Amino acid sequence: MNSDDYLFVYGTLRRGAIRTDAAARAFTQLEADASFMGLATMDGRLFEVDGYPGGCYQFAVGSHVTGDLYQVDVAAGLFSALDAYEESDFHFEQPREYQRQRVPVALGDGSVIYAWVYLYSCSIDALLTIESGDYLLWQRQNEKLLGDIKLDQNSRFLNGLMGKLLFWLIVLLVVAMAGFWFFGHTEFLSHIDVMDWRSMLER
Repeated sequence: MNSDDYLFVYGTLRRGAIRTDAAARAFTQLEADASFMGLATMDGRLFEVDGYPGGCYQFAVGSHVTGDLYQVDVAAGLFSALDAYEESDFHFEQPREYQRQRVPVALGDGSVIYAWVYLYSCSIDALLTIESGDYLLWQRQNEKLLGDIKLDQNSRFLNGLMGKLLFWLIVLLVVAMAGFWFFGHTEFLSHIDVMDWRSMLER
């Protein structure tokens, strides 16, 4: 089997996962360009990042991450889309949260193949460990927490948007005031010039 033909997903791209609009678009691409093979596991640990998980591959640590295995049919288009979704391609500045690597994953029948997986590459020191290694199970058990995280993300987005709007309103106000001053000053100078010419003509 060619390892380029397989992809292991363990988080918001799993079947049945709760996902954002961006994740839904990525999942639609995944379903269009790859064929679902079944459940698989990867040696390592799973962490809650910020409403989405981060998986770390660690060989023979006694714990594993559960996910879905796909056989990829259209590699170029799919990996281009998923690299952008996971912000792991060269367009994004370092350090990137995820790196796409090939690791061994175990199928239900015990066989092992190498598959691509997006591994979390930032610090895990402050992250919550998902002990079960199963993000779907964790989502079902923590719907309220995920709702609070989503509200917090929306709040941060709105605060950022309001900050940008306030900045541009201030810029527009400054430009408007400068315009009023300039045109008012020009009109005043024009009025003085007319008075000077009239005085000279009267002499």
